[in-house]
Amino acid sequence: MNPDILDDPDLIDAIFAFISIEFPEMKERAAELKQMARREFAGIETYIPRRPKAERDRIVLEVMRMFDGRNATEVARRLNISRASVYRIIKTPGGKK
Repeated sequence: MNPDILDDPDLIDAIFAFISIEFPEMKERAAELKQMARREFAGIETYIPRRPKAERDRIVLEVMRMFDGRNATEVARRLNISRASVYRIIKTPGGKK
């Protein structure tokens, strides 16, 4: 990704700059969609997670399946997550006690 895109703290501008660079044929349509997105989402503060929900759910299921009470480091290494994440997952309601 072009690091200059993130110089602008405006997320809508950054997203549509990325789209225009990656898909030059969409440049004109992107300008129209950018205005529509700005109208639709104006004033909303949001968090964009690194992983999609489906992937997070899969990781939770894998932690629950693999964790035996003594292997948090191994589970974390296999799933490429932190040990703290393993413990946080097992402490959630419905997790292993």
